[in-house]
Amino acid sequence: MFDCVAGEFEVDPARTIMVGDRLDTDILMGNDCGLTTLLTLTGVTALDEVRGHQDSGCPARHSLVPDYYVNSIADLLPALGE
Repeated sequence: MFDCVAGEFEVDPARTIMVGDRLDTDILMGNDCGLTTLLTLTGVTALDEVRGHQDSGCPARHSLVPDYYVNSIADLLPALGE
């Protein structure tokens, strides 16, 4: 899906961030596509789940770990205004 969008709109993966609330869809796709990933904890995923994947020795589970997380998408608003 990202390849289609990136090709059509000349999106640079190095300058793109995938924001989502699910590890097994949003964050996995972002990581698989070489994007920076940001998990918002207002959805279905809890921080304990992220830590479980991060602490595991399984490479497949590591692909479910986001680069960053925020408690709420609203936490991004101050940064977007700068």
